[in-house]
Amino acid sequence: MIIQTKEFKDVANTILAAISSDKNVANVEIIAKDKAISLNATNKEWFVSVKYNLTEDINFRAVVNANTFLGLVTGITADAFEVEASEQDLTIKVGKSSYKIPLIYDNDKLMTLPVIKLVNDTVNMNISNDILMSILNVNSKEIQKTKGIDPAKIDELQKLYYLDENGCFTFTTGACVNSFKLEKPIKLLLSDRIVRLFKLFKTDVNFMYGTDALSNGFLQSKAVFYNDTTYLAAIVNSDDVMLRKIQGPINLIKQFMADSYQNRVIVSATELSNAINRIITFNKNCNKELNTFELKGICTFSGDDMVITDENGNVEYVKTNTGSIIDGSYAMKLNLADLKFILDSCKNEAITLNCGNHRSVMLVRGDITNVIPEQLK
Repeated sequence: MIIQTKEFKDVANTILAAISSDKNVANVEIIAKDKAISLNATNKEWFVSVKYNLTEDINFRAVVNANTFLGLVTGITADAFEVEASEQDLTIKVGKSSYKIPLIYDNDKLMTLPVIKLVNDTVNMNISNDILMSILNVNSKEIQKTKGIDPAKIDELQKLYYLDENGCFTFTTGACVNSFKLEKPIKLLLSDRIVRLFKLFKTDVNFMYGTDALSNGFLQSKAVFYNDTTYLAAIVNSDDVMLRKIQGPINLIKQFMADSYQNRVIVSATELSNAINRIITFNKNCNKELNTFELKGICTFSGDDMVITDENGNVEYVKTNTGSIIDGSYAMKLNLADLKFILDSCKNEAITLNCGNHRSVMLVRGDITNVIPEQLK
């Protein structure tokens, strides 16, 4: 069977990113029938299936280790590759090269991947692809900051996305409040792996949420996202204790957002990002790709300028835009790495920095608010 590389490669990259740090073994299943081919993957906590059309009717099924198969596919540069299955192996042929991956059996039968299905849905609605991509591209920036934090100091909630009918909330060293409206009330916590898989969706999705009873009497909450080509289902955290616990950080951030700030500074996100990038070049221990460092800088607002000074005495000037309100002169110390990380997700050219309480800065663009704490030392 001949498979076109590009479509499979895009999916392989996304699934591989979702399982890269997963301690649970993930497997993939390749199924071809009725002029369609599906790539299914699961680690038993989530299940995803992506379907493509075929020009010929082929009956084919293979189950192999996800990391091995997806890792190989992501490295293929040819336009197409061929797959064949024997009783023991899946053979992948790329030009004159060939690779064998052992098939996975359950006793004496080829393994069947367990599909996560929701029987008793209590919420059923549509979610636009724009909302999914906003969660993926904006809220994930806050979650990614955990890479630079000592794991012993990370609360479990700081690894999760809180989703309700009013938006999505994530927090680590700061917080991100992504405001939007869903059709129906919902409260759930999503893992980073599930959100990474949102990238597989290219159109709006149908969403279902509910709780099914297990054979042992326990209840299991599930969330399902699907459209004509992609199905994503996951066992999700609906623990009332966790949901109540996250309301503390949410209420605190809402208080910060409601505060009256004496300074309202409007600047170009691009110009501010470029200025911080130049300062980073003088701090050789900084990793610009990951937010794994602290780069403290003094930001001063005075007149028509935002002045950034790092600890080495390097200075950058960024012009403030029309509409800015600066009450006298105000200076604050920020982790410029946090600020730069947020700016990388800004699509709007102009951003607003609300500050003045010596506790936190509100970075606002459209319906998205990021909270950046002022540094005390």
